[in-house]
Amino acid sequence: MIPVLFVFAYFLGALAVALMVPAVIAAGIEETEYVRDFLLTSVLLIFLAGALVLSLRGRERRLRVAQRFWLALLLWMLLPAFAALPVLLILDNAHPIDAYFETVSALTTTGARVLAAPEHLPRSLVFWLALLQWLGGALTLLVVVLVLAPSGVGGLPETHQRLVEHGGLPERRRLVMILRDIAPIYVGATMLCFVLLAFTGIDPLDALCLAFASVSTGGFAPRSQELSAYVPSFGIVVVMLFMVYGATSVLWHRDIVNARWAAVRAHRESLWLAALCLGFGLVAALAYFRAAGHAPLLALRDGLFTATSLMTTTGLEVRYASFEVLPLTLVLTVMAVGAAAFSTGGGIKLFRLGAMLVQAGRELTRLVYPHSIRPARYGSQEYDIQIMKAIWSGALVFVAGALALSWIIAAEGIAYEGSALAALAILSNAGPVYSSDWAVGQEWLSYAQMSYATKVALSAGMILGRLEILAAIAIIVFARRRG
Repeated sequence: MIPVLFVFAYFLGALAVALMVPAVIAAGIEETEYVRDFLLTSVLLIFLAGALVLSLRGRERRLRVAQRFWLALLLWMLLPAFAALPVLLILDNAHPIDAYFETVSALTTTGARVLAAPEHLPRSLVFWLALLQWLGGALTLLVVVLVLAPSGVGGLPETHQRLVEHGGLPERRRLVMILRDIAPIYVGATMLCFVLLAFTGIDPLDALCLAFASVSTGGFAPRSQELSAYVPSFGIVVVMLFMVYGATSVLWHRDIVNARWAAVRAHRESLWLAALCLGFGLVAALAYFRAAGHAPLLALRDGLFTATSLMTTTGLEVRYASFEVLPLTLVLTVMAVGAAAFSTGGGIKLFRLGAMLVQAGRELTRLVYPHSIRPARYGSQEYDIQIMKAIWSGALVFVAGALALSWIIAAEGIAYEGSALAALAILSNAGPVYSSDWAVGQEWLSYAQMSYATKVALSAGMILGRLEILAAIAIIVFARRRG
């Protein structure tokens, strides 16, 4: 565990440095009473991270596969606990489990809320949760590239080996190299989104928080109102476009930046995501037009945004109860499928669904032509029997996890439709979808009304959604073998 703690210390130090940003914001907007809380937490974490690095210096080495999984688990479990400290210091009446739930939700870009509405929270704290959500999007990409992809968890594509592996470098060097490849694109997209949103005339802090939410495909918005109430149409289109950006593969983004157009065209998963958002958006636009009689252009805007929000597992609503225009079964299916691999989106992932459809087509063809030999390929990715086993295992474990979590939620007395929706929203990291005002389930409890035991289970579900449940099973198997 020594190499794991050594690498974890660097992430803890990054969190400590990030805490200085809301302290500056609090000072700038005259919330000076909260500056001390952010700085105190930052200094404490810097001391802890520095102590870990100094005490473990010289004992660094390349992590083994099981140790990578332990690192990912520690990141998703412990970083929210440290991030919850300023929440507890600022909100005197906040329960520790509620604070932990909120920070887990932010870091995993789930967007489920148990604290008061953003309008009733200090603006600096709202900014901290939004920033934590943005950091969680970056952490998602790092964990996928640093931990999950090299291990082939759930059949993740083994493309762009330079980005995924970086040879036999120590973990600290690999982390620096991966950050060098990913960070400029991620930060640049965020700044562009912020500039475009600020150009619409909305509050600069709201624009920055929405930029964080869009690029990280997170559902934490700076206001509890519907998006169209404080963002003009151009801003809504900007948020929609950057949600698509966040839900497409970071490897695809690098190909675009480096002008590798053959690779861009061959990466079918991201292209399919954009096409599905467009097609599903037209269906939702028709539903808006028929249900509410919106003007055609307004219905098209709202339909495209609603479809994109579901496909990318963001969960933002352009209008109050906007998801209600679609059948619940369709919402569950789209949300569970999720976005592209190597993205900040959640869900099973489109490449797994594409692989299963390709394999199903091959088996049907084999019934007609038993001796034919047909290659299994989805875009530029080829599939062999081992990858297909991993993909089917990942999909089945996801479904089993959703069933188990839905039973825990149903114990709260919620109708099973609501329990299934909440479970899939949590595991797909699309928490606000459950919080929409579903007419069929007005008796459903909100996240805040659920018991503390259920909130702990939901927090675990959000972490498993980001960690990949198969990786958690691998940790358990490794622990049993060692024990």
